Amino acid sequence: MLFSLLLLQATANPLQHPPQPRREIPDPGVIATEQRVTPAGVQSVFTDRVFGVRFGARPGEIWVSIHGAAYRLGWRDNVVLGSAAFDGRAGVQGVAIDPVNGRALVTSVGLLPAALALSRIPGSEQLAQTKSVAHLTAYDGDSTVVRFTSSALGDFIAGAPAIARTANASGHRVVAVPLPANDTLAVLDAESGMLLKMIPLGVLPVAAVVSADGSVAYVSNLGGRKPVTGDRAARQCCDPFAEFVRVDKRGLAQPGSVTRVDLITGTVTRVIPVGRHPTGLAWDEKNARLYVANGNSDAVSVIDTRRDVVASTITIAPFRERNIGLAPTAVALSPDATTLFVTLGGVNAVAVYSLPAAQLKGLVPTGWYPTSIDVSPDGHAIAVGTLFGVGSGVGKPLGLTGRYVHSYRGSVNVIQEPTEAELAAYTTSVAQNNRLTLNQAGQAPSLTARRNVAARAVPARPGEPSLIDHVVYIIRENRTYDQILGDMGKGASDSSLVQYGRDVTPNAHALAEQFVLLDHFFASGGNSADGHNWLTQANETEYPMWPLYTGRSYPSEGQDPLAYSAGGFLWEAAQSKGKSVRVFGEYAPGPTVYSDSMRSALLARYRDSQPNRAAYFRAEFAKRYHARSDIASLDRVLVREYPGWTMEVPDVAKADVFLEHLREWQARNDMPNLVMMNLPSDHTEGTNPRWCTPKACVADNDLALGKIVEGLSHSRFWKAMAILIVEDDAQNGVDHIDG
Repeated sequence: MLFSLLLLQATANPLQHPPQPRREIPDPGVIATEQRVTPAGVQSVFTDRVFGVRFGARPGEIWVSIHGAAYRLGWRDNVVLGSAAFDGRAGVQGVAIDPVNGRALVTSVGLLPAALALSRIPGSEQLAQTKSVAHLTAYDGDSTVVRFTSSALGDFIAGAPAIARTANASGHRVVAVPLPANDTLAVLDAESGMLLKMIPLGVLPVAAVVSADGSVAYVSNLGGRKPVTGDRAARQCCDPFAEFVRVDKRGLAQPGSVTRVDLITGTVTRVIPVGRHPTGLAWDEKNARLYVANGNSDAVSVIDTRRDVVASTITIAPFRERNIGLAPTAVALSPDATTLFVTLGGVNAVAVYSLPAAQLKGLVPTGWYPTSIDVSPDGHAIAVGTLFGVGSGVGKPLGLTGRYVHSYRGSVNVIQEPTEAELAAYTTSVAQNNRLTLNQAGQAPSLTARRNVAARAVPARPGEPSLIDHVVYIIRENRTYDQILGDMGKGASDSSLVQYGRDVTPNAHALAEQFVLLDHFFASGGNSADGHNWLTQANETEYPMWPLYTGRSYPSEGQDPLAYSAGGFLWEAAQSKGKSVRVFGEYAPGPTVYSDSMRSALLARYRDSQPNRAAYFRAEFAKRYHARSDIASLDRVLVREYPGWTMEVPDVAKADVFLEHLREWQARNDMPNLVMMNLPSDHTEGTNPRWCTPKACVADNDLALGKIVEGLSHSRFWKAMAILIVEDDAQNGVDHIDG
């Protein structure tokens, strides 16, 4: 019965009217990555992230899916021609247009009541009844009337559907829907929505394409084939349902795959290895070329679908700087298959390639983090959907004052085919927006280190000498600037938004006054699953951005190989330059359980003020905690007795453990060049009974911070040291600029 109720909740509700998208934004948001966003074309801005976009069957129309709604939009005038609300999440790239009848096929997932979501306990009788429901809905292309809603297909998340033009030998014209959390492909009848087959695939299927005759499908598997005996593999985090994924010796997920499926027999006929994190697909069936966006390889694989092998790889390298993180997420072909369009989430652009030569023609600027794209039937325009669009807005819909990171404003831009001169100008804009230099044949990266340059604290270019020998990188949790420093009385501060001001955080205030007030420093992450990846890798893959981890993990700690960037980790970069590293808890898996009673006991021992308290806590921690990581490079530098993320250990006790290590470094005159440390008590436990109150938690964090800085400032290493104190994200409060 519960499944039926959830399904009813998730279907279209004609009594609800999703908000009107806006064309002009009087209060443009901040792009927390500090990139500029200057999207081309005609813009429509929505009240949530955009997950899918397609041109409709009629000229001038597009279909757009966001969490909670599907829109039929007249893009030229930003007119809502029809809309349907549903109580749930949108599917990833989850819109397709039926080539026969013009219906819009939209994937979505029904939400769970919070109480049911929390009851996901292994062995629970409720377990089978508490999963959110993925399904496919067909909307009439002219009226937005629901023509069918499928039965429950899968759990937690849905992928990009694909539809055949004619019936296959089974007598059905089919739709294929990837189910990322179930590692399966659902095959349905296109006319009725009846489920025909469920076909097992690889790890985390995302997108599908189907042959015109409905006999064959290709599906991208972000995590590649399933591990077999003898493979190096790691579990995707701590969820009881999380599966294993193949990993390399560094602990990163191995390259993904594309599965060829016989839709008549329901069998897998070939698994084709491609790059890391394959997501979007585009098939030139006539010329037997399948294009695959590899989000964590910055490349597009080109599969010969006659032989089912990778015929070539398009390396995306428009800039002289060769850093991983362009993040190709979606691909689309012009009707004549002579032009390939690739969305680049990492640089907010679409790359345009001429085919078959795969020569880069230019770049087109988009909104923030494009993940879906379509080409108009006449080939003269593209529609690009972006997750974050124009940046976060004010939190009024959530009852908040000030800007809030989860007040999403995703966008769609319809961009007419540019002239050669316009494309050149667009390309220059993309480079300028990202502070990068366009690539020219034979030229080296623009920021190569110069010789015989005098050392300075912050070198002008990477690789040049620095006066800093030791960097201490302290990572705190979730606070905005105005929450803590809004009462500074200077800088871009708003005292009306202060929650943990000078009376709670005197040390943070003293440091800002004595050294520097960074009132325009932004946290790139929107939540912990974003933030800790940014902080440890200076990058974030599309996996947590979408987020494709739903139902699998929450990759805020180093426990999900699919979250790791191919560019590697900060500590690896330091070690590659001959620098020494120690990590105190950051990105290490936290204790599997933690308790309020342990926190209370540790605080009581802290207040005892016993002699050699730092040594005492270090010894006590060594009995209880033993930090380890499946990431080999991290495991080698972890401080074993310092736990990963947990609220059961007061930060003041963690500070004592760190200071005991500092005492040893002093004694032997040897401090690591890079020290990373988590200090998470300012996360708080909210108003949960028996835990510290929010102000007490934040005060604990601030006192620990003061003790650590005091210890470092009295050490022999102080004169050649930089201390960086950051928040992993700023999602737990509002800010008048960005929060």
